[in-house]
Amino acid sequence: MKKLILALSMAGFAALSAQAPALAQEADFAKVDANADGMVSMEEAAAAGWSWSEDDFKAADADGDGSLNAEEFAAAAG
Repeated sequence: MKKLILALSMAGFAALSAQAPALAQEADFAKVDANADGMVSMEEAAAAGWSWSEDDFKAADADGDGSLNAEEFAAAAG
C-alpha cells in the first residue's frame, strides 16, 4: 500500500512539473501585458525587460499585427 501511495504521489509531481513551463509562460505574459489587452507590444516587452530586437519581435509576430498574442509570446519566450 505504501508503494502504491508513493507511486501515485510521484506521478502527480511529474504531471505538475510537466505543466510548470506552460504556467510560467502564462504568468510572464500576464506581467508583460501591462494594459491587459491580451497582446504584448514591443514597448511592453521592452519595459518588462525583454531584450528582443525589432527583427526578433517581428519574427515572433506570426500574424503580422504588430503585437504578440499569448501563443506568439510563448513561442518567442521558449
